[in-house]
Amino acid sequence: MPEKKEKSAIILEQEEKFAFTLATQVINKPQLSLWMILIPIFFVFYFNNLAKYKKGCKQFAENYIIDNKRALNEAIEVVNRGREPDISALAELPNINSNARKKKANILAILVEHYTVLLNSDGEDFSSLIRAAYGSLTNYLLFLNHLNQAEKEVNKALNLDLKESDEVINDIVSSMEGQSERLRRETAESIFR
Repeated sequence: MPEKKEKSAIILEQEEKFAFTLATQVINKPQLSLWMILIPIFFVFYFNNLAKYKKGCKQFAENYIIDNKRALNEAIEVVNRGREPDISALAELPNINSNARKKKANILAILVEHYTVLLNSDGEDFSSLIRAAYGSLTNYLLFLNHLNQAEKEVNKALNLDLKESDEVINDIVSSMEGQSERLRRETAESIFR
């Protein structure tokens, strides 16, 4: 059985894969066109845009899992020291409104609890940790639905901090929410096959 440190690495690796996959679903990839074949100089523009796309996906993924990393580190401390999680310290972000901070605290509490359960479960890989922690597809989907709903509440609360409610931002957030729900469901179904 992997130790807690190895389990945390397995969990983090899965979160990083999820975040990068989500990035590829949300960020538009440049398309190769017939013009690039007919006029090869256009390949320069295509490869430039492709490099920007890859960099954008990497940055998106890194930013997307900041809270997950913080929650995982807190869960490690909870498991190793046998203490209660300090969610208020995790949620202390000065640049967001108090309602968004409460919603952020809720999602961090959900993640810390989830990671704590996974760290205390027996398994060799992410799938076996999830199966041991949740026991059935239904239980895992209930957790994922709870997580998805909490993320939507955070996004809605953060939207209040924007000076203008931009339609483009709303479309991106909506795409992120829809794609993350779809990806999580697909992952859950593959784990409990």
